[in-house]
Amino acid sequence: MHRRMVVAAATLALGAQCATAPAQERTARGEFSVIEMVHTQNSSFGNLPGVNPWNGRRRSGTLFRYRGIPCTGNAPVNNIASDLPSYGGRVPGSRAPSSLRAHPFSFDLRKRKGRWQMRGRIVFTVCQVKPGPVPASDPTRDEDREKIVVTFRARSSRVNAEVVNWSGRFLLRGGTGRYAGLRGRGHIAGYFFCFNPRGCRATGGNYLDGQFVMHGIYADRSPLLGR
Repeated sequence: MHRRMVVAAATLALGAQCATAPAQERTARGEFSVIEMVHTQNSSFGNLPGVNPWNGRRRSGTLFRYRGIPCTGNAPVNNIASDLPSYGGRVPGSRAPSSLRAHPFSFDLRKRKGRWQMRGRIVFTVCQVKPGPVPASDPTRDEDREKIVVTFRARSSRVNAEVVNWSGRFLLRGGTGRYAGLRGRGHIAGYFFCFNPRGCRATGGNYLDGQFVMHGIYADRSPLLGR
């Protein structure tokens, strides 16, 4: 009888302790936004690897690729690109917005229901979960930093020789490390242009640079907020 009372008392004490302990967040979710710039090898930001600029005209069977500059580079827009890498500031020690680069932003053109469509993929490199470029002394290569993967579909409109507008929808497809379980969706829109002071006509008609924005919702059931 005495042993049963001791076990019952211990069970009640453990239950009270669990009831008063704060519940650990199992799912991180919310809204987020992204502002990002991408470039090619002939942009004013220098020679970037593996890029292929678009001229704004329909062409199937070709993969067009743009990139952000390295994480150590001072890219004013990309240095404060998004509140997604920090899950809206939930990651300890983080600050929103965080530094983010598209390595790369790529797409091809296909016909769907009789209309041309951009079908793209973005691999975001999370430079750090706070603003600013990564210090040059940081030994981590951009290839080894955590990634966030996005796919999108969009329709484009060539305004003139200097601008192509486009807009559509995207899906978050996970990533590496902390972001392996990340999922979400939303709207994406942007435009291609040329930073070159002489414009796109001086560069063979190719659009050498781009800017885009994203807004949507995200959820991660295992966000690893503690690391």
